[in-house]
Amino acid sequence: MAERPTRPARRDLGRRPGEPVRQDRRPGPRRRHDRRRRSGAAHRQDGEEVPRPGHVSLEGGRRAACPPQDRARVRERDARLSPAGLLYLSRDDVAQLLPPISEQLDVVERTYEAVGAGRVELPPKPGVHPRPDSFIHAMPAYLRDEDVAALKWVSGYPANKAHGLPYISGLVVLNDAETGLPVAVMDGAEITAARTAAASGVCVRRWAQDGWRRAAILGCGEQGRYHARVLAALEPEATIRAYDPHPERIAALPGRVEAADDLQAAVDGAEVVVTAAPIVDEPDPRIGPEALGDHWLVLPIDFDALVRREVVEAADVFLVDDVEQFEYYRSLGHFRGWPEPQGSVGETLARGDAGNRVACVNLGIGALDAAFAKQVLDAARERGVGVELPR
Repeated sequence: MAERPTRPARRDLGRRPGEPVRQDRRPGPRRRHDRRRRSGAAHRQDGEEVPRPGHVSLEGGRRAACPPQDRARVRERDARLSPAGLLYLSRDDVAQLLPPISEQLDVVERTYEAVGAGRVELPPKPGVHPRPDSFIHAMPAYLRDEDVAALKWVSGYPANKAHGLPYISGLVVLNDAETGLPVAVMDGAEITAARTAAASGVCVRRWAQDGWRRAAILGCGEQGRYHARVLAALEPEATIRAYDPHPERIAALPGRVEAADDLQAAVDGAEVVVTAAPIVDEPDPRIGPEALGDHWLVLPIDFDALVRREVVEAADVFLVDDVEQFEYYRSLGHFRGWPEPQGSVGETLARGDAGNRVACVNLGIGALDAAFAKQVLDAARERGVGVELPR
């Protein structure tokens, strides 16, 4: 019987002819294949084992495929971690993607209540002030309920109007809360205008006198237009008396609008008052409580530019959207001599009625920008709107 040829050792397969066999290392034991690793039975995800896609296991003597919910989780994770592009949305994109006014009010109310309940991470907005009466602010926020992280970088330059440039401009950046990766960048001016007016609208819906019919808007720029739109949606039969040094701006307001000759004439007898002048370092407030009746809601979105502290002192309740932020602005010189707020909008919404005379200063919080940006991003993905930018 012929002798069976000996198979050369694995380490000698690449030996050149005539080269001596190395004896310095003995071959180790042959490794067995780890069937669990080969089949990919499970892997760790967020601290728990999740079957890999396509894995087939044995359960009760029969073959069972990976449950659909696990496959969905893996696909969602892989999509989240993939280096996808960055979605850019222009101002026109944002304008067409914003939800209807009624839904905007609901988004604002839910967000305010989350802020009041402590379910939002909302640091005071830091900023720089390169020119007199100007600002550039960073407004970060994290909404725990929706798992949304966002930042608005916004500027306000009143002098821009003389050059045909917008007073307010900015960008909103949305980050994936799981990975921190930026997922979208969108124009922030439309979001700022819409969410500010919607915030006022929530206050009107909850605290204005039942059956109110008379409103005043002081300052008829972009914020004035958006507020007129919200007020008309809330009470189509209401009359809005408006004042602005530029009559053409009054003519551009929607709803039932009457032009007033001056500030006092606009406010006289109004049940809802919105002041929307530019925010300035040295204000000259002219609106006092003497022009107001027994039931009123005053919404100075221009800080202390037009409303005197006597109005706040005469109110049954004085509210702000964020107390800590109010104190920050007071430290910068705004709201001199104003009393301390009696609570936040979110806390008071949860309690219900606020009284017959309410002064509410909505300074603008990043939580609302984050909530609106999430609505816009979801709509953009659903409709295929926007430009995908490479990372």
